[in-house]
Amino acid sequence: MYRVELNDAQRQELRRRTHAPGVMPRTRDRLEMVRLSDAGWHVPQIAAHLGISEKRVRHWLQAFLAGGFEALPDRPHPGQRSALTPAMEETIRQELRKGERTWTAPQLAEWVADQLGVRLTPDRLARRLKRAGISYQRTGRNLKHKQKPEQVALKKAEMEAQEKRGIAARST
Repeated sequence: MYRVELNDAQRQELRRRTHAPGVMPRTRDRLEMVRLSDAGWHVPQIAAHLGISEKRVRHWLQAFLAGGFEALPDRPHPGQRSALTPAMEETIRQELRKGERTWTAPQLAEWVADQLGVRLTPDRLARRLKRAGISYQRTGRNLKHKQKPEQVALKKAEMEAQEKRGIAARST
């Protein structure tokens, strides 16, 4: 039988972790399992209440008893490392900083394959660059950044003068 008994300090820590911003829902459920077990609930009751199997409840209560609160959050999922290394990301970042052209994901994937020898689909490359904080897309479709403030002010004044003349001509 798995039974968790918390002291006052652990209950406060449980409350703090449960209400902390950014807690993943699955981690919050695991914290709830611990809280309910401390409140005297049995594994079948906790499983029915949370809508999960008794085996999962036992697993997480056992993990808590063995490792404490640190055993409850999700661990990073191991997977295959990307062929795109941080050095390659920096090379891409430098190429994009040149600003000589605009890029689409397929064009950038082709450039990476030609220059760096790494073949990635445009979607995967786009996700990887987004995760690295690298933006390759045009942020806006206006030319305000190329306008000269003096000329803009002069043209606005000309337009206002023409509007006044147009209003004056219509009223007579």
